[in-house]
Order: sequence, then structure tokens, then C-alpha cells
Amino acid sequence: MLDIQSSKNNTHTHRSVTTALNIQGWSHLDPILLAALAIESPLLLVGPHGTAKSLLVERLAMALNLSMRHYNAALINYDDLVGLPLPDKETETLKFFPTPSTIWDAGFVFFDEISRCRPDLQNKLYPIIHERRVVGIKLDKLRHRWSAMNPPAPEDPNLLASSGSYYLGSEPLDPALTDRFPFVVMVPNWSNLTKEEQRAVVAWDADESYEPYDIGLSEMVAEVAALVPEIEASFAVWLGDYIVSVMDLLEQAQLPQSPRRARMLARSVVAIHAARIVLEGDDIDPQDSAELALLYGMPQTANEVPPSHVKLIALHKQAWELAQYLEDDSWRQVLSEYDMARRVAMADELKLEDADISRIITQTISAENSDPRQMGLAVAMFLSFHDKRDLDPSAFEPLAQLAYYVLSPRFSQVAFPQNSADASLWGEIKGWIDNQVGREDRPLFRIERNYLLHGFPNWWRTHSWADALQQFQQDLKLFGIYEETLK
Repeated sequence: MLDIQSSKNNTHTHRSVTTALNIQGWSHLDPILLAALAIESPLLLVGPHGTAKSLLVERLAMALNLSMRHYNAALINYDDLVGLPLPDKETETLKFFPTPSTIWDAGFVFFDEISRCRPDLQNKLYPIIHERRVVGIKLDKLRHRWSAMNPPAPEDPNLLASSGSYYLGSEPLDPALTDRFPFVVMVPNWSNLTKEEQRAVVAWDADESYEPYDIGLSEMVAEVAALVPEIEASFAVWLGDYIVSVMDLLEQAQLPQSPRRARMLARSVVAIHAARIVLEGDDIDPQDSAELALLYGMPQTANEVPPSHVKLIALHKQAWELAQYLEDDSWRQVLSEYDMARRVAMADELKLEDADISRIITQTISAENSDPRQMGLAVAMFLSFHDKRDLDPSAFEPLAQLAYYVLSPRFSQVAFPQNSADASLWGEIKGWIDNQVGREDRPLFRIERNYLLHGFPNWWRTHSWADALQQFQQDLKLFGIYEETLK
């Protein structure tokens, strides 16, 4: 069901559009760019100045032999797009008289600095980007509508102060405008390039080998476009369930999307998979194509705090599994739960097999990037499952290794100067320990104390020990660990 093969004898394997255009460090974006060109979908590039956004678009238009219009959206007026409105004596109506910069004969338009565009003009760009229309007139020659912007400056003063660079005047786009872009791509900066790519950027002869008409881009675009209907039919069995699951999980993760975005994502999965076949060959995984569609299809990427790729990848994996198990009611309930710790507890309550729970435990532990939470979850799950579940070694061993530091008798000596931050931390923790009157000999108190001692001082320099302890106590209760359950 998921093994899609090209009907053609694919000889275009392991090619790179951006490398052929002599754009360094963008090769991971090749499937996205090629997919957008093949299905003629608008694309928004987001990134700092000087990262080759405009250069890429100019070279793509040259390679496709398309007439291009490059507009600085911060400076243009509407007349720059449509021409001068003058009365026509013969028809007694207004006619737009074109200039060399008007949009009427363009095949590729690029709205640069779109986040600096006046709101009234942004509204007039909607029909051009989404419908290929201007003043209600269809732009028959226009195929590609791409835009670019700098990351908007954060409104939060703390984020503004901690940001390495920000752009005053670059404002978040109107959500309705951003939602017209199926692809929203964060572009690589200098620090994202390899040393070899950096050297290639600064080389004296960097552009001498660039041949814009000899890379076969038009043929590649046509090949991808031809594959799209075949792949769309092949993906029909599972793609709808995956997109529905993705949309539900995005809403749970405070990343709600429009119904339009759902259709865009489905179309993007298909187009990206077709582009990857043309670029890489037939032996590719649809799951990776779906992941790319999600990573580069979020309108929130154009916000001042874009969603992290780690969060989106975890969400994609959850949606992928949910789509595969949609007919199994127990699995559907488990995978519909966004919180991974609750997912493990629910799997146990619904009596899933040991091997299935082992897999969910492994995913939960590896996905948790907070050391205190990871340790606390490991202790809670080890205490809950070690004598009632036959867990796979891949799950049991990391639980046991992490839980050892809290469940084993603990004695530690830490030297720190008086009146230091560590001394203040220790005073707070010791105050909590001393206040647990009557609990000194109870197992749960010893576990909580050991948890705090293990984290002192390193963890509690960057995490609130009180908040972490409260979360640890909640996780213990989630997995049924109370005073009376411990001996």
C-alpha cells in the first residue's frame, strides 16, 4: 500500500536543483522547491537577509525560461502591478496601460519583503497569490507566485533582548495571507552551511560554472507533474486518515490549521513524494515525504516564534501511527492522546500487549528533552511496570538505568561557598525535607528526597526544583504510585 513506484524508467536519481543553480546549502530543500514548481503552488521563503532567497528565485525563473517580475512589496504601489488606469475614449471605460514592470505577461512573480508590505496592499495580493487574478482578470501566463520575508521581530521584550538578530519593521503576516502559501520554508543561514559550502560561497569563481539553461529543470518539473496523479491515486487509501490525524494533533498542540491547510498538506505530501522520486529514485519512504510536507507546510513558520522541527516530527510520527491503527479502537484512543506520559498509562489501562507498551515507553523516554522530567517518568514507569509487565529490553533497560539513581540509597557531599546561589538552592531544598515531619521512614518520601538530591545542584540551576518535584509527584500518581503501593 505504501510502496509507490514510478511508472517510468527513472534515470534522474540523486540530483539537486539548488546545487545545479549554484545555491549552496539548500539541497535538503530540493524536494520542496521542485514540488512547488510542479504543482504551481505559492511558496514563502523565511530567513535573514543575504541568504540567497532572491537569487534562488531569479535563477529558477531563468532556468525555466519564464518572464519574471521581482517586486519589493515594501515599496510598490498597486499601479506598479497593473499599470496606469487611463480612460479609453472608444469604450468609454478605464484601461490599464502596461509598463515593463506590470504583472500581465509575467510567468513568475516574486514578492520580496512581503512582511513589510502595507496592509491595504497585502489585501490586494491575495487574489494574485491564491487565484492568479488581478482586478478580477485571470493572469493566464502566470504560473509561479513566490514571496520572501525576514523573520518578524518578537513582541516579547525578553525574546527581543535574547535574539541574535531581528528585523524592525518586519511584521507577522495576516494569517489569511499566510494561509495562501502551501509551502512556508525557513531557509538556511551561514551557520547552517558546511565548511565546504561556506568555502564555495566565498570562492572567486563561484558563479562562473553556472549555466541556467542547461540543468534540465523544465523536464524535471514536467516529470514530477506527470507523477502526481498516479501517486495521488496510490496514496488515497491512507492519506486522508493521516491528514485528519495531523489536523487533530496540531490543534491539540496549539497549532490550529484551516480546512484549506488540510487540503494543501495532502496535496503537498503527494507532490513532495513525486519530487523525491525524480530526484532520488524509486526506493523512498512515503512517511518521510509526509514528514517533509508537515515541516515545510506550517504557516506559523512565518511567526516570530516558529514551531520547532522536533515538535513537528514527533507530532508527525504520532499521526502516522494513528493512521495505521485507525481501525483498532484501543490503539486509536492511545494515539489520540497528545501527552506521551498519559499515552503510556492509557495503553496499560487498555491492556495493550507488552511489546506495544514497550515501544510507546521507548518513544516517550526518548522524546522527553527535560532531564528532570525524563528521570521522573522513568522512575514512575519502572515502579509501575517492573513486576507486572514483561517489557522488551529496549524499554526496560533505560527505565532501570535512570531509576537506579533515585531508587538506590543515596549519600552525597557537595561543597559550595556560603551565600552562593547553590547555598540558597540547598537551603530551599533542605527546608522542604525538614518540613516533611512524620514521613521520614516512608518509601515515597525517600524517593522524592533522592530525586531532589540527584538533581542538586546542576539540574536546579536551570530548572525549578519545586516545579520539577510537583511534576514528579503527578507522574507517580499517573502510574498508580502512592504511599500504600510501596513497601
